[in-house]
Amino acid sequence: MLQAVRRILFGCSAGMLAGATVGLFEALFLLSTTGAAEYGALFYAVVLYAVLGVGFGAGIGLGVVVLGLVFKKFPDSMAFTLPFVGVIAAMGAVITLYVVRKMVYLEQAVPMAAKLQVLGAFGALTLLGLWLGPIFLTRTPFKVLLRVRGAFTLYGGLALLSGIFAFAPGDVDPVGNMNPDTEQPASLAERPNVLLIMVDTLRWDYLGSYDSEKADLTPVMDALADDSVLFERFYTAASWTRASTASLFSSMPPSSHDTALKVAVLPDAVDTVAEVLQGQGYVTGALPNNINVTRSFNFQQGFDWFEYQAPDYLFGATESASQLSMYNVVRKVKEKLSGKTKVVTDFYQPADVVLGRAKDFVRSQQEKRWFLFAHLMEPHDPYFEQPYNGVGFARAETPNPDPEQVDYLKKVYAGEVQKLDEEIGVFIDWLKESGTYDDTVIVLTSDHGEEFFEHGGWWHGTTLYDEQIRVPLIVKLPNQEHAGARVPWQVRQLDVAPSLAVLAGASTPDQWQGSDLFDEAFVKGLEALAAPVVAQEGEALEEGAEPVPSIEGEPGVYPDLDRLVFAEENFEGNVLASIQTEGWKLITANEGNPRGLARRELYHVAVDPLEQNNLVGEPLGRQNDLEAMVVEQVRLATERGLSGTTAELDDVTLERMRALGYVE
Repeated sequence: MLQAVRRILFGCSAGMLAGATVGLFEALFLLSTTGAAEYGALFYAVVLYAVLGVGFGAGIGLGVVVLGLVFKKFPDSMAFTLPFVGVIAAMGAVITLYVVRKMVYLEQAVPMAAKLQVLGAFGALTLLGLWLGPIFLTRTPFKVLLRVRGAFTLYGGLALLSGIFAFAPGDVDPVGNMNPDTEQPASLAERPNVLLIMVDTLRWDYLGSYDSEKADLTPVMDALADDSVLFERFYTAASWTRASTASLFSSMPPSSHDTALKVAVLPDAVDTVAEVLQGQGYVTGALPNNINVTRSFNFQQGFDWFEYQAPDYLFGATESASQLSMYNVVRKVKEKLSGKTKVVTDFYQPADVVLGRAKDFVRSQQEKRWFLFAHLMEPHDPYFEQPYNGVGFARAETPNPDPEQVDYLKKVYAGEVQKLDEEIGVFIDWLKESGTYDDTVIVLTSDHGEEFFEHGGWWHGTTLYDEQIRVPLIVKLPNQEHAGARVPWQVRQLDVAPSLAVLAGASTPDQWQGSDLFDEAFVKGLEALAAPVVAQEGEALEEGAEPVPSIEGEPGVYPDLDRLVFAEENFEGNVLASIQTEGWKLITANEGNPRGLARRELYHVAVDPLEQNNLVGEPLGRQNDLEAMVVEQVRLATERGLSGTTAELDDVTLERMRALGYVE
C-alpha cells in the first residue's frame, strides 16, 4: 500500500516538473516571437502547467502501480521517468501539431504524413527519455528527484526564478505615454485634430444614411453624416480585420504591405498614417480592440500611446500569460461550466469603455493637436441580443448557421448596430460640449462587412462580394465643411490615409498607393453634382436627373471620378482577388478553395449590384480585360511591396482569433 502511494506521488511530482518544463518552454517561445512587453507568462506557465501536469502525472502514476503488480521488480527510477516523459510527450505533441496546422498549413488540415512525422519524432523522444531517465536518476545528482521533497524543492526554485523574471520590468512599454512631453510646431495649431473611428464588421447598408429603411437604427451616425461628406461607394482592400486595417493604415493593398496571412506581422518598413502624423508633430493614440491589430502583430507603429482594449483575463493572468495554450483550455472549460450565457468582455471591451478611454486621451491633450484611432467591436460576432441578456451567437460555435436563422441573425446584428449608435452619440455629445467637435476631423468607417447568406455563406473573410468589402465612409471635415455632401463615385480604403495626411499638412510617403479624397477632382465633382443639368437639346432636365455622365447610360458609373477598386484575400486557404471598374466586377479564386468559390465570377454591378448573375464567359472581351487588370494590379502591388515577416502565433492570439471566428 505504501509503495502504491509512493508511486502515485512520483507520478504527481514528475507530472508537476514535466508540466512546468513544457510551460516554461512555451512561454519562452511566445515571448521571443511576439511583441509581449511583460513576462508574466513565465511564472503563470510554470504554475498553471504544473497543476495540469500533476493531474496527468497522477493518472500515469496509477498505471505505474498496476505495472508494479505485474512486474515485481519495477524500479523507482522508471516509476518517475514514465510520467515525466509521458506528460512532456503528450503536451509537446499536441502543441506542436497545433502550431504546425496554423503556421505551416494555414488553418487547413495537417496531412497524415506530417502528423505521422510529428508523432514519430515525439515517439522517438519518448523512447530516448525512457532509456536515459533511469540512468540520470540513479547515476547523477538528479537522483534527488526520487525523493518527493527533492522534486518539490526543485519546482519551488523554478517557480521562484520564473517569478523574478516575470515581474521584472519589460524592455517595451505596452501602452506608452498618453501625453508625451513634446513641443508641437506653431504651424500645427492651424491644423485639425483627427479622430479615426473604425467599427469592426459594420455593413454599409445598416446605416440610415445609406439605406433609409435603417433610419431607426442609426440616428447618431446619420446626424454625423449630415455634418460630413458621405462616400456612397467605399470599398476595403480585404475582408478580414488584420489585412484590411493594415491597408487602412498604410495606403497599400495586401500584396504590398504583406500582412494578408494570419501569421503575418505588419512590417516595420511600412509607413503608417500614425507615423506620418507623428512625424508632423501630432500626439498619436490608439485603442485597438481586436487581437489582430495589436502589438502582437506590430500595429503599434507610430503611436505615442497604444492601449489594447483586451478582454477580461481569468485568474489574474497578464497579457503575455493569457497567450499560453493551456490558459485557453482553462478558459474554454469555464465557458462550458457557465452554460450558454456569454459575457461581452470575454471577447472585447464594449463601446462605452473604449470611448471612455478616448475621452481620457482627448482631455489629456489640452492645447495639443492629436490623432486617435478608436476601434469599436459591437457588430462583430458574437452578436448579443439587446437589451443584453447573455444570449450571443458566435461564428466559432456555429460556422454554418441554418439558413432559416438568417432573419434572426440580421435582427440581432441590427440590435448591436443600434446599441453602438447610442454609445457613439454619448461620445459625440461630449465632443461638442467640450468644444472639440468643430476643429476635429472625424472619420467613421469599417474594416469589412458581414455576409448573411447572400452568396450561400456567412460571416466574413472568405469572399470579396460587396457584402464583405463595401462599408461606410463618413468624413466630417473641420467646421463641418461640405456638410451633407454625398459622393456617388467609387473610392477605396487606400485613399483614407493620404486624405488624413493632407488634412494634417503632411507629405504622403512614396510607398502609399492611394490619393487624397478631397483633391481638385472632388471639388469639381461636387460642383457638377450641384450644377443644373441640361439635356443635349438644351432643355433643362427634370429635378433629380443624373448630373454626371455615365458609361452607356449605366447608373452609378462615373468615368472621370471612379477609382479602380482592387481587393485581395488569403484567408483559410481562400486566395482571392477582385477588380471593380466601369460598372463591372471580376472575382478570381484559387482552384479547390475551401469556400467552394468558382475560379472566375463576372458581374455587371451597374445593373446587378447584388452580384447574383454570374456572366463569366459571356462578354469574353470584358472578362479578358478585367483578368489582365487583376494580373497587373497584383504585379504592381507586389513590385511596390515590402518583405513581410510572420509571427509565431501564440495560443491566446489563436484563441481570441478563434473566439472572433478567425480560426476554427
